[in-house]
Amino acid sequence: MQTILIPTDGSKPARNALKYVISMFKEGLKADIHIINVKPDLMPIGDLTLIDLDFVEKNQQKESEKIMKSASKVLLDAGLDYKKAILRGAIVPNIVKYAKSHDCHSIVMGTRGMGALGNLVLGSTANQVVHMTKVPVTLVK
Repeated sequence: MQTILIPTDGSKPARNALKYVISMFKEGLKADIHIINVKPDLMPIGDLTLIDLDFVEKNQQKESEKIMKSASKVLLDAGLDYKKAILRGAIVPNIVKYAKSHDCHSIVMGTRGMGALGNLVLGSTANQVVHMTKVPVTLVK
């Protein structure tokens, strides 16, 4: 059986990627689904004592859980089983590493995410995943 990885960040293109995979199942696709969310590491600059890193980390975790709950609901409402994971670290390497370590046959993801500095045509995360992975990547607007 094939395995499809869907990285999600809660953005509209990421939700559309979930809907695209659901439409493929309605057309007869049989595959295992994995959804992941990657929380970037916090990288303090210098001695920033004004920022409560524990507070920021807890908020990041809550946001990741909220994103995964929303994605899970979409898949459950469609009657699909899935596996999920919240990862921490560099986003692109984590997506590529997860796909490889879980023998994913393809990655389906949004063209642009929730990043503050999105590219106009193709998001930098999607672009880097396409270039770094060896599995086919389907990008969804």
